[in-house]
Amino acid sequence: MDTLRELINIGIGRAAGILNELAQSRVILEVPVVELIRMEELSSHAASLNGSVTSAVRITFNGYITGSTALVFNTEGAAALVYAITGEEFEKPELDVMMEETLKEVGNICINGVMGSIGNILHERITYTPPRYEKGTVQSLFKNIAIDGQMLVIIVNTRFRVSQIDVDGYIMMLLEFSSLEKILTKIGQSEGVAS
Repeated sequence: MDTLRELINIGIGRAAGILNELAQSRVILEVPVVELIRMEELSSHAASLNGSVTSAVRITFNGYITGSTALVFNTEGAAALVYAITGEEFEKPELDVMMEETLKEVGNICINGVMGSIGNILHERITYTPPRYEKGTVQSLFKNIAIDGQMLVIIVNTRFRVSQIDVDGYIMMLLEFSSLEKILTKIGQSEGVAS
């Protein structure tokens, strides 16, 4: 898991570099915690989001590995992050579309950073859907995907620091058990080649 955590950190670092180019201010991304849990533990685990309405950007993938990855914020955190990045406040209904598009862009950058880093180790074909913006609870986010009780979730607690504003979000990667095994096997093989 340490190497997987390192890959995630590399992906987040790349995402931060891209966000710095887009944002009005310097963006720092920190990853204090990466955890692996079973799907049924998700709702109790993401305590700060549990039961509250969330704003999320989700990308589904299939091929060599199958699953879904989402960048998730509580509603207040999403609004604060978009304000910090764009300088725009989103209180009028007509600005909701702009907020949604900004979050989709941020989510796309962060998810692609992480998935790209993992993909570099896999060297296998993976197909991605376009990013989708969704509102709901953490439980509802994956309910149509998580039909298998053996599904696992990698939770990446991600802190965004922009213009003295700190916003906590989560990158949640839902994987079939076999997909995680494939990732860990490829990591093991790459470490064997490197040593």
